[in-house]
Amino acid sequence: MPGSTPTSRLQRLAAHFIPSSTAEVIKEHKNHIHQLSPTFFLERAAQIEPEAEAIVHTTANGKTLRRSYIEFADRARGLAYYLQKHGFKRVGILAPNTPAFLESIFGIGGGGGVNVAVNYRLKMDDITYIFEYSKVDSIIVDAEFEHLLDDFKKKNPGVPFIIDTDTDSTSGALSGPFDDAVLEGLNHDRETGSKGWLGLKGHADDEDDTIAIPFTSGTTARPKGVVYTHRGAYLAALGNVIESGLNYHEGRCGYLWTLPMFHAMGWSKCSVSA
Repeated sequence: MPGSTPTSRLQRLAAHFIPSSTAEVIKEHKNHIHQLSPTFFLERAAQIEPEAEAIVHTTANGKTLRRSYIEFADRARGLAYYLQKHGFKRVGILAPNTPAFLESIFGIGGGGGVNVAVNYRLKMDDITYIFEYSKVDSIIVDAEFEHLLDDFKKKNPGVPFIIDTDTDSTSGALSGPFDDAVLEGLNHDRETGSKGWLGLKGHADDEDDTIAIPFTSGTTARPKGVVYTHRGAYLAALGNVIESGLNYHEGRCGYLWTLPMFHAMGWSKCSVSA
């Protein structure tokens, strides 16, 4: 161009990348960042191998319960929508190792909430203290341990309990409020557009957000809580995959769950059983 110089040409080029007005603000984007969350593991497993066996459990009524990954994921999704519908964000868990506990871990995360799982071997006073201190707005409780919440219920009558009966039935006389909540959530999803996991928080908005608040057992004074983040739980799960040597190239892997799920909030274990 006549009269142009290298400097002027560079200035014109740079003008394409500079805001046209001093009032214009360059928005920071994070399109290149994938937010890490272990909740996504279940959604992915159900997509890749929906019929693979995910859960084998002996129920309280003496039956052997088997669920595939798609069944497991659907139930967790139903619970997530139930929690979203009712606005429950800080959910307590008081239960032994049951499918409901496992579904709750993923369902609470998928619903954008924080789970507070408690050692059912603690004294009633400590259980009350933990749930009050963490300000839970609802509690998922196994029917066997509901009596441990008597004191909490007297002091916090407005906090609802979602009771699991731990049976092989999801409808009828043997089912309970937990199964009803799952079904209500699945119906809510259908009534609001059938968005499935896309309407949930399988991917956290921010991987540094809290996913769980585990508590110590209070051996040296009151139980103490620790914040777990989505990112931390995700990396712990992958670390367990590597350390345990779980590898699908060597045949179908399974995980025999012997420790209570409330230890390490279950994330470092439940996410690697596929």
